[in-house]
Amino acid sequence: IRNFFVPSAQLRSREEIRSELGLTNNEFLIVHISNVRPLKRIDLLLQSFAAAQSSRPLRLLILAGSSFEPYEPFLDQLDLRGRVTVKEQVRDVEEYLNAADAGLYTSESESFGLSILETLFHAKPVVAFRVGGIPEVVVDGENGFLFPFGETEGVTRALERLADSAELARAMGERGQQRARALFSADRIVPAYEELYRRTLARPG
Repeated sequence: IRNFFVPSAQLRSREEIRSELGLTNNEFLIVHISNVRPLKRIDLLLQSFAAAQSSRPLRLLILAGSSFEPYEPFLDQLDLRGRVTVKEQVRDVEEYLNAADAGLYTSESESFGLSILETLFHAKPVVAFRVGGIPEVVVDGENGFLFPFGETEGVTRALERLADSAELARAMGERGQQRARALFSADRIVPAYEELYRRTLARPG
């Protein structure tokens, strides 16, 4: 049985959050949500982002569930100060998703990818490596772009494509939201869990 996600009904506006982050309307905001453990490969995330070039200014927002301190040196090595914003232990993750334009995930292993599902529920296309359960959520070329693990050049080019085409990013995001709602909503998944519980309880002994 799949995981599911229930979006929050009350969110601050996209404009309010972007203003808080010091973003202009023209800046393309890429978001990453994780506990920033080693398997999330934040090094590859930052390398992929640092290499991306677009006609629009690119910004990266990392919502970290634990300390980002081990990765601070990368910001200096890749000259990313001023382009990357890190927020730790954020409770209102969905509000920041509402303000983003795309999601970026570079894990070397992922059982399912609940953060990716959250990103899709908020109509944002996802760029990620094709590992673990991610292909179950992200369909390459439909609601995002998938690449073999470690192919950072492909990830960079995908970010550039999305940033350079607001229409492409919007269309992929909408398809992602439709897929997320159709396959991973509580209305669809909860009855399957209920049926599983009924069968388990009905077993003799």
